[in-house]
Amino acid sequence: MKVSPIQRFIRWFGGSEFGRIIDVFCVRWFSFSPIIWVFTKDDNSGYNNPCIFTSYGRKSGLPRPTVLPAFPTGDGKLMIVGSRGGTSIDPHWAHNLRAKPEAKMRYKRKDYHVKTRLLDGEERDRMFTICCDHAPVYARYQEWANQYPRILPVFEIEDVNGGAFP
Repeated sequence: MKVSPIQRFIRWFGGSEFGRIIDVFCVRWFSFSPIIWVFTKDDNSGYNNPCIFTSYGRKSGLPRPTVLPAFPTGDGKLMIVGSRGGTSIDPHWAHNLRAKPEAKMRYKRKDYHVKTRLLDGEERDRMFTICCDHAPVYARYQEWANQYPRILPVFEIEDVNGGAFP
């Protein structure tokens, strides 16, 4: 797997506590993720709207905020993908959602209480294709994850108040 110097920097910056704090700040106040923006520019794909997705630790119960790109389903809901760059294990927030599917989300400068649902089978494949249309890099991540083998989890997000996301 060839990684460009820009991707190496993004992985370092995004994996650092400083980078995470800067990214969360920018998404909270400006609805813009510098890490997602730089990565999509390097990958020649389109920028996707970020959210601050807050799951709750499956052991501690503490809130765990993470900046993620969110993808529209077409019916007022959103999706997130647990890619972790195509590595061998799912991200911690995906494990947390399996244990407790309720979460909070800040999306387009609005706060939501949400419930999530892990998609599987044909529905997961159909929705994963939609995610790949928005961010082609996920197809590459799935190829990388296939060697372990691991299927990237796709979660559907729904507002608990029944509203549609903008």
